[in-house]
Amino acid sequence: MKLYSAPGTCGTAMHIVLEWIGKPFEVEHLDFAGMKSPDYLKLNPAGVVPTIVDEDGPLSEGLAILLKLVDENPEANIGPAAGTAGRNQLYRWLAFLSATLHPFFFPYFMPSRYHADAEQAPGVKVASQIRVASALDVIEANLEGKRWMLGDQKSVVDAFLYPMANWAYGFDKPTSAYPNIDRVIRQLAADPAVQSVHEAQGTSPKVELAA
Repeated sequence: MKLYSAPGTCGTAMHIVLEWIGKPFEVEHLDFAGMKSPDYLKLNPAGVVPTIVDEDGPLSEGLAILLKLVDENPEANIGPAAGTAGRNQLYRWLAFLSATLHPFFFPYFMPSRYHADAEQAPGVKVASQIRVASALDVIEANLEGKRWMLGDQKSVVDAFLYPMANWAYGFDKPTSAYPNIDRVIRQLAADPAVQSVHEAQGTSPKVELAA
């Protein structure tokens, strides 16, 4: 299996999960030009990451990739199997992260897409932070009394949360203001698999690790 990703993006989640699974895989990190190259556009016409390629062909969209990895690797225990009680929560939180939290960041990082007047960019970014905070409030409440997003066992949902929560550490209301989310991110940052991903990306965790 080959993963196309970019450092710090949501592709980080797929990279983490592949490390958890422990089977051989390859990662290629793309810059913006690489995502728009003719060869990559044949794999993912949207010109974004992540994309995986295996014997079944290319597959894009983080939610779809994570579900595939859960279903094809039951021994890895990275998410509830189809037909089990926890599966609904897997669907719910992957969809929430993909369709609610993730898009709320777009105006912050790309304000020009949301207002033609560059002078309005600060207001667009403030509005984005408000929406992100509303989604993080929901996640924070879900984590009350839980070690991980789905309970006692870490899953692809936690991996998917990791890059997005990291983006918000620099916000006016940072991720550190959410004790439960911050705890999960610190747990993940200390995970050897996550540390391997950071090393491969040339990035660092947004939180300080205990010595």
